[in-house]
Amino acid sequence: MKTRLTLLCVPATAALRAGRFPDHESLKPAQRAAAASVAAALGAAIGHVERVLRSPMPCARDTAHALHLAANVDDALREIDYARWAGLALKDVAASEADALARWLVDPHMDAHGGESICHAIARVGRWADRVSAGIGTAGTGDTVGDAAGTAGHTLVVTHASVIKAALIHALKAPPTAYWQLDIAPLSITTLSAYRDSWRVTSMSVPLVHG
Repeated sequence: MKTRLTLLCVPATAALRAGRFPDHESLKPAQRAAAASVAAALGAAIGHVERVLRSPMPCARDTAHALHLAANVDDALREIDYARWAGLALKDVAASEADALARWLVDPHMDAHGGESICHAIARVGRWADRVSAGIGTAGTGDTVGDAAGTAGHTLVVTHASVIKAALIHALKAPPTAYWQLDIAPLSITTLSAYRDSWRVTSMSVPLVHG
């Protein structure tokens, strides 16, 4: 059976709208409503799926709940860990750690904030994608307790723009610096399909909300 991934980006969180680094935040009511409003469009766009996976972050949990998706949690799909920068406004980090922020914006190996570098995140997501393409999979935990070991077929993934960008870089074998050249819209879908031992990008950042 062909292996296919549909990656759904969570709604724009309050942190993103305020120009802050991601943190462990839940969706606000308006964001949950926005997620719920695309349920029909999502179903029409992706058709049947064999399984649903999600990031362990609260915003991904809330997105899955708003869409009435029974999702298994996979820790490999988590947001990048920004450590002491998490939740801080970009302008505040620029004021307090200008040199470190300037490095982060150009160096994907930079982890001076004490968390995870872009390169580390790409490697983490790449290992996960390779397990999927090999049909290995992982047993999920969280909303559902069923067997998530099989990965052939169509999998819907509820996760973050950073994870989707990392998956694209891995699939395209692009340099890590390409991370900053990719834009993934909130509540958009990106699709990948496995071909032999590699991935093909079928679509990227297709919006489920128009206008």
